[in-house]
Formats: sequence, structure tokens, C-alpha cells
Amino acid sequence: MEFLTEGFAEAFRLVTSGDTRVLHAIWVTVLCTTTAVTLAALAAFPLGAWLGIHRRDGRGGWVFCMRVGMFTPTVVVGLLVFAVLSRRGPLGSLDLLYTQAAIVAGEFLLAFPLIVVLAHGATAALDRRVTETARTLGAGRFRTLLAVMNEARVGLVAAYLAGFARCLSELGVVMTVGGNLEMRTRTLASTISLEIRRGDFARGLACGLILLVLAVGTALLAHRLGKESRA
Repeated sequence: MEFLTEGFAEAFRLVTSGDTRVLHAIWVTVLCTTTAVTLAALAAFPLGAWLGIHRRDGRGGWVFCMRVGMFTPTVVVGLLVFAVLSRRGPLGSLDLLYTQAAIVAGEFLLAFPLIVVLAHGATAALDRRVTETARTLGAGRFRTLLAVMNEARVGLVAAYLAGFARCLSELGVVMTVGGNLEMRTRTLASTISLEIRRGDFARGLACGLILLVLAVGTALLAHRLGKESRA
């Protein structure tokens, strides 16, 4: 018990004193996760909505592929990104491996299929009259798609938060393509892994507590959205 008590005390001191390494890990985590999930959402929302609109037109293969991507192990995603960005890979000349851009690319691939599947579910659950009304009023395909996305906006935001939660504590991709470089690509999750191996329990615990706070905040937003959608 004394071990835990001392660990929590030191973790609190590190967080409140503005430890440089901890603050940088927070910055890298939030920056890479937000960038990756936002880019993934911009691409996934229209695709998911399109699949939801045409759910009766034999688009199930697309949804199945996205579900496969959603359940693909993160280390496998990391290996694929590594193969593409390594010196012998097709994008090796860009020298992106072990950079924050590589982490963003990996987390994009993690979030994209998940958001597509959830966006598809949100739009497929809408009343068919939403699409029919938009078309009756003369909306083209693009404006119909926007109308459907607007009606499903609560579900789309929930999908975004789910993607954010998945990438927030990601470790497999970060370690594989980020390299866990201090003050460059080290995130909260990779810091926890490193510090526990080093025996610095307090610093690992500090990062764990911060991750927990971020996760709770994301969960509270999702819960609030759920209550609003039922109201």
C-alpha cells in the first residue's frame, strides 16, 4: 500500500509542477489523436452516410470490409504503415518514419473503418422519408448526402468520439511507426510502457491518470450526446 501511496503522491507532483516530459507527451497524444481522427472523420462520414442511404442496394461488402478493418489488430496496422514508410517502402523517400506524421497515418487507419461503420449505422437507422423528402425537394446526390448527415449528426459526433477514444491510448502503432522518441514522438501510452520498464512507477502513473481523465471526458461527452438524442 505504501508503494501505491508514494506513487500517487509523486504522480500528483509531476502533473502539478508541469514536468516537461509529461507535458510534451500530453501534447503529442492530443495533437496526433485529434489530427488523425478529424481527418478520418472527414473521409468516413460521407462514405458511411452513402452506405447508409444505399443500404438496400447490395453495399454490404463495403460494410463488411470496414468491419474487418475495425477489428484488425493495431500492431498489424502499425506493420502495414511501417512497410509503406520504411526506406524500402513506396513512401520511404519522404522520411516520415518515426515522426508524428507517421503516428497520425497509423491512427487514421485505426479510426477510419470504425467511424465508417458507426456512421453507416447512424444513417441507416434514419427514416427513409429523410432521403425521399430531400430528393422530392430537388436535392441532388451531394445535397441529399448532406441532409442525411445533418439528420444523423448526433450519431456522427458519437462516432467521432468513439474513434478518438480508440486512438487516445493507442500503443501498437505508436511504438511501431513512432519509435517512442523522447520529446518527439513519445505519447502518454508509450511513456507509461517505457517508465514501467524503467521502474519509474510514479511517472507512468502520472501519465496513466492523465489518460484516465481524457478518457472520462470523452465518455462524458458521449453520454451527454446519448441523453440529448433520446430527449
